[in-house]
Amino acid sequence: MRGDAMITFDYNYFMEEHIGSEHGIAEADLASAREKAAAALERMEREKGEGMLGFLDLPSENRLIDEILSYRDRVRADFDTVALVGIGGSALGPQALRNALCHLFLNELDDERREGCKIYFYDNVDPYEILSMADVVDVKKTLFLIISKSGGTTETNANFAILLDYLKKAVGESYRKHIVAITDPQKGILRKIADDEGFTAFPVPSNVGGRFSVLSAVGLVMAAFAGIDIAGLLQGGRHIIDTYYGKDMHANAPLLNAVFHYLFDTLRNKRINVLMPYTRKLFLFADWYRQIWAESLGKETDIAGKKTVVGLTPVSALGTIDQHSQLQLYLEGPNDKVITFLKLRDFECDVEIPGLYPENPELMYLSQKSLRKLNEFEESATELVLKEKSRPNASITLSRLDAENIGALILFIEMQTAYAGYLYNINPYDQPAVEQGKRFTFGLMDRAGYEEYKEVFARNYSKLDKYIL
Repeated sequence: MRGDAMITFDYNYFMEEHIGSEHGIAEADLASAREKAAAALERMEREKGEGMLGFLDLPSENRLIDEILSYRDRVRADFDTVALVGIGGSALGPQALRNALCHLFLNELDDERREGCKIYFYDNVDPYEILSMADVVDVKKTLFLIISKSGGTTETNANFAILLDYLKKAVGESYRKHIVAITDPQKGILRKIADDEGFTAFPVPSNVGGRFSVLSAVGLVMAAFAGIDIAGLLQGGRHIIDTYYGKDMHANAPLLNAVFHYLFDTLRNKRINVLMPYTRKLFLFADWYRQIWAESLGKETDIAGKKTVVGLTPVSALGTIDQHSQLQLYLEGPNDKVITFLKLRDFECDVEIPGLYPENPELMYLSQKSLRKLNEFEESATELVLKEKSRPNASITLSRLDAENIGALILFIEMQTAYAGYLYNINPYDQPAVEQGKRFTFGLMDRAGYEEYKEVFARNYSKLDKYIL
């Protein structure tokens, strides 16, 4: 393992020499994909040159860092809480940042021990959830980040309406200083509202999709108020671009990992992809990975409009917990999964396990041992037992848990996802099927112009009585 690297990619247990030719990938298989990999590099270069890939430009947005930090320093004394109102890419990436780089129980710490603001997320339309949040969030001390690139996201607007009503009742005409809009720089209803109301606003570049936006203001504003080093996040992203962008497959870990997943799908019929960190600090990255992988790669047509149903199903797991829930399936169920361990080399903390009932010899093996070592040994044992069962698994390892490493991980996964889309010859940046569900929702909510969708819905549900008990 390269101990000096910020991120390492260990794919030994992807290879046939370790897990056998029936389930592993051979050097010849990689060689057969070299032409596709080269085409993926060319497409990324072309689309970047055409201004389509804004996520690759975000790590160089140092001016945005200055603007965010300047705003935070001006208003920080007025707030002890930040509430992020968004959904999907507008919330999952920021949640992963907060979880990885803040105290796991940040909101429960008292003011003296907490470095930044308390952070809450309104990312669902669930009455139980928003009413429960109302019992713990003091809106008078809360800054609300309203995040929607289009400004038309139904769930975000519903929660915004409720919270704005709470806010106006609590603080009256001063509500405007409690709201930040993070949206398109020029268009959309949220941009119009922000301009009309005089809300502070930060832009989401028009060429950055929601699930690729965590290193924009979408994630950085929240992170700054949480006390996270946002300049370090961008520096880590730049490191990945400098290290891998444009490089050949065998010198480009994000591309190589995408090629492996493509080959496991097309040659070995393995379409379920598990991301399994061994620390809860990284677990929400598995949730973000699920979105970026599923929404980017699940497509029924290629870029030419030709029918081509593709998609790799992402699954999140957490070690050591899921050794006791999912691992049995991974080991003895269908061999249709590709497992990636998300590792942390240096925990920078540990706990010694005290002696537990020393009069019982069967417990003494734990005495005076390291909790971190137990975690590490269970991780290694899981890798080995998967290998012994010819179950492909690899690892992505961060050198330590800091802003630079997390920024690097974000760009690594974003580049890998884009490359995978190119290998399948699809558009990894759109989500056309999701839009149809939105249209039906608009119709049911009586939004003007969507009446036909309500009618279709009614016709469909009028035929469903037969099979209900």
